[in-house]
This record gives sequence, structure tokens and C-alpha cells, in this order.
Amino acid sequence: MVAAIAEHPPPPRAERLADRATPDGVVPRQGRLTGHADLSTRPDFEQLLVALCTQATGDVHLDLAELDFIDVSGVITLLRAAGTLPGRSRLVLRNPPASMRRILELLGPAVAEAGVTVD
Repeated sequence: MVAAIAEHPPPPRAERLADRATPDGVVPRQGRLTGHADLSTRPDFEQLLVALCTQATGDVHLDLAELDFIDVSGVITLLRAAGTLPGRSRLVLRNPPASMRRILELLGPAVAEAGVTVD
């Protein structure tokens, strides 16, 4: 199964992300990754991520709590996709699996240079 990206519906009015909006009023895009991201699914995974990132007007927040598996090629794909974000926008990863956190630690400065942060 390939990883899928689903955008979260807007939060209820009381929970809107207005406090996270940039000075020009851009609210970050939010989504979640589910399934597997490995060498065999990389082309589809990359296509989904690049489409999401190139359409963004600000930061992209991805919840990874439902991601079953991601290997080094999947993490590298995330870093490459982050490079397609506009300006100083960031790819913010939430709830990454422990194995992914370890890969990110091993990649060190390349993660920050790609515009990826872990929330």
C-alpha cells in the first residue's frame, strides 16, 4: 500500500489556526500521511508530496501518526519535496514514528537545510 495524503478538514471556528497565520494572513496547510513509504512506493509518494508542497502558500503540517512504515528513501523524498515549498516555508512533521526520528537524527543538518522541522 502506498502512503496517502489526506488534508484535514478545517478545524471548528473556535479552534482555527489564526494565531499560527503568517503576518500576511497565510494559514499553514495540514494533512496526514497513512500507509507505507518505501522504495517500492517512492514514485507515487513523491508525486503526492510534491503536488502538496508546490500548491502551498505557506508551511505544510503533516501528521504522521498513521504512517505504518517509512524507510530512508521515504525520508529523503520528504526532504526533496520540502525543497519545492515557496520562500521560507517549512514542512512540519508531527508524530513521526521512532524509526523516522532516528533517520532524521542521522541526516542531521540536511533536515533543517531542506526546510523540515519536527513538531
